[in-house]
Amino acid sequence: MAYPPAPQYPQQPLPQGPKTRPGSVTAVVWTQFLTAALLVATGIAMFAVQSAVGDVVNEQILNDPSLEGSGVTADDVSALMTVIFAATAGVYLLFAIFYVVLGILNGKGNRPGRIMSWILSGIALLCCGLGGIVGQVGSMTYNVNGTEYQDEMTQAVEDATPSWLTALDWITLIMFIVGSLVIIILLAVPASNEFFRKEDPAAGPYQGQPPYGGQPPYGQPGQPGYGQQPPPPPAP
Repeated sequence: MAYPPAPQYPQQPLPQGPKTRPGSVTAVVWTQFLTAALLVATGIAMFAVQSAVGDVVNEQILNDPSLEGSGVTADDVSALMTVIFAATAGVYLLFAIFYVVLGILNGKGNRPGRIMSWILSGIALLCCGLGGIVGQVGSMTYNVNGTEYQDEMTQAVEDATPSWLTALDWITLIMFIVGSLVIIILLAVPASNEFFRKEDPAAGPYQGQPPYGGQPPYGQPGQPGYGQQPPPPPAP
């Protein structure tokens, strides 16, 4: 008596555990978080001292004999301080938000987060990092009624700015440059490439292998069913 062939069930791949995050990606994540923390601290400090520094600069400039009759007003000084402190602080805080979000995405192996990290780090390196250092060591030119006042404005702002804020700003700019280079390089190393590589969800450790230890199941072509005898060999 022949038995019907045994039912065949689709073979499911064994589930794979989560990827182990390499040290290169962990270093990128912490670099982004540290940079964001410095940006937030510097941005808040700039907002906090803007009014006080503006008052000192306003008094110093308006009482400067060399600027007498120049037409510089308190509104001009206020606009200058807004550009220097408020705008810079706003850019710092915006970058900090991006760095935190991208740090979280990179820690999870998100590929768009990796690409955006490269883009943002390049912008930070060229525009905010190197550009900020050039602005720190350079002089500000302020134009009033067609007349440029460079040294006076630069000296007034430098004298009124607290030394601790200047040091904090320098630390942030250096971290911008060094951190951007670290992020760009570490995200490109082989270990990071492997971590961010997209995997086929259908792939498994036993994908493509026959069931039952490599033997075809009963009932398939070439194998007799249960209770059946193999056919005799052909006559010579």
